[in-house]
Order: sequence, then C-alpha cells, then structure tokens
Amino acid sequence: MSQPTATAADVAASADPTEDRDRRSLSETACDLIVIEHRLRDVRRWTPETARTHLDAALSSVATALDALHAEHTHRTTEQEQS
Repeated sequence: MSQPTATAADVAASADPTEDRDRRSLSETACDLIVIEHRLRDVRRWTPETARTHLDAALSSVATALDALHAEHTHRTTEQEQS
C-alpha cells in the first residue's frame, strides 16, 4: 500500500502550526455554516409564507459568510503556492 504524498500546502502547514490551526478552523467554520444552512432550509419548508422573510435573510447571510470563507481559503491557498 502506498503512502499519500504531501502537497506543498501540507508541508507548509505542518511547518507552521498556526497555519494548520487556521486551515482547520476555516474548515470547521465552513462545515458549521453548511449545517446551519441545511437546518434553515428545513425550517423554511414548514414556516408560513408571512414569516419566511426572516429565514430568507438568514439564508442570505449564511451564503455571504460561505462566500467569504471560500474567498479566504482561495487567498490562503494562492499565497501558499506562491511561497
């Protein structure tokens, strides 16, 4: 059985424990936001039309946060590849 090869980003992260912690933190935050998004969508199905405005605003905020997280991840990955 072959061992998985480490990418340059993996090597850089292992050299800097802060970077590894930040990456894990970004990943955990993204997972949390996705769970929240799914729960909001589930609740929305059972919510009367008149009350959906608040849920739609919350879903929009979650989507914005996920977009920002993705942009941050892309930025960090690009920085690591360039260094």
